[in-house]
Amino acid sequence: MGLFNFFKQKEPKGVVDLDKELAKIIAIYASYPEFPVMSENRNVDDWLKSIANGTSNLVPRESMIRNEDSLLPGEVILLDWLNEKESTIIDFPDFFEMELGIDPVASTNELLFADYLTIVNDTSVIDYWSLGQLNSVFEDNGLNTCTTKEEAIKLLKTEFTTDYIVNMVDPGIYILMKKGQMIVEKYASLIHDYLDTPPE
Repeated sequence: MGLFNFFKQKEPKGVVDLDKELAKIIAIYASYPEFPVMSENRNVDDWLKSIANGTSNLVPRESMIRNEDSLLPGEVILLDWLNEKESTIIDFPDFFEMELGIDPVASTNELLFADYLTIVNDTSVIDYWSLGQLNSVFEDNGLNTCTTKEEAIKLLKTEFTTDYIVNMVDPGIYILMKKGQMIVEKYASLIHDYLDTPPE
């Protein structure tokens, strides 16, 4: 290795001016229709450094523009993502905040309040369970598994009391209400393009 390369390696790397970087980001975000969420748990210094060195990106401006239904893109994607998930979920993917600029917990509560979502916690929850989930219940209770979901639901209702099933599905799952279903259908392309899933 030549002397030039040796001394080049020893040169200190540029230090990121965090205050300057933060001021630049705030100026950019201030031009957005809405300011992206920044949670208290975010390590701001590390985030600023990652923005400065190009390993992270800012929330795009288009993510903070509400559609004609007054929803942000992140809220539309969250609606689809929440459907049929347990209502106690607290572990949301980072992309809701870091890429879409929303607080998924607060947005979930707003979607519930606005009747886009509801929580189902009665025996009808089993209608949304997969055959694998139902068969797991049978295996845990020493029963034979089923080959179709229809058979599994019939067996579950035969072998277990209503109270047992209600306790089993507690605290319930998120289900789209009619209003939410219409939004998910209307913006299906946005949802599937972002989540990289094929439309049904």
